[in-house]
Amino acid sequence: MWCKKAFNFAVIFVAMSVSFSARAADEATGAVGSSSPRIGRKVTFDAGYGYSNGIARFASGGYHINPDWVVEGYIEEATTVFFGHSLSRGIRSRNFWTTRLHTNLGLIHRQTYGENKFLDLMTSSFTGKDTRYEISFWDMGPELSIGSQWHWGGVHAGVDWIGVYWPVYVSKAKISLTEDDVKTDKTRGDLKPDPSARLLRVYLGVSI
Repeated sequence: MWCKKAFNFAVIFVAMSVSFSARAADEATGAVGSSSPRIGRKVTFDAGYGYSNGIARFASGGYHINPDWVVEGYIEEATTVFFGHSLSRGIRSRNFWTTRLHTNLGLIHRQTYGENKFLDLMTSSFTGKDTRYEISFWDMGPELSIGSQWHWGGVHAGVDWIGVYWPVYVSKAKISLTEDDVKTDKTRGDLKPDPSARLLRVYLGVSI
């Protein structure tokens, strides 16, 4: 089932990207198209910080299909509120609708791992035992965000103002519970694919 959902999203992703690029190519006047500050740029690289279930750092590298359409690879590492760390990888389509305004549409695979400090504290308080939870799982799904970008020649800065990552599939979780040095391993398959917000993701980059 999840493979079918991922395939359907990939088809929508490609179709929307082609549609966006056609629109950008047709607008030869105004703030898009022939007046784009990205004319002549072929590749672009970005790096920055923001919020994604915690403080996150990210980087991307992309190729300009045309001045207002970039297809990019994306990687992000975040410190999450409950589960330690997450590592996300994906491919995104960045489409510019004006000189500055752009949207990002992507397919993301996120791996989450680490210790759950919240459960450690709660369990240790109630049982009186030295307790540690370790957890590992992954999920995947679409990401959509809207942002702005400013250019100074080959240098640019930008911010993704708001966005959402919406996983459509979550793997089984591998969980290790350690109480007073006694370790127990188990697997949970009841995790739900919950959406998460992406906020104020500020970045700097270069285009050549």
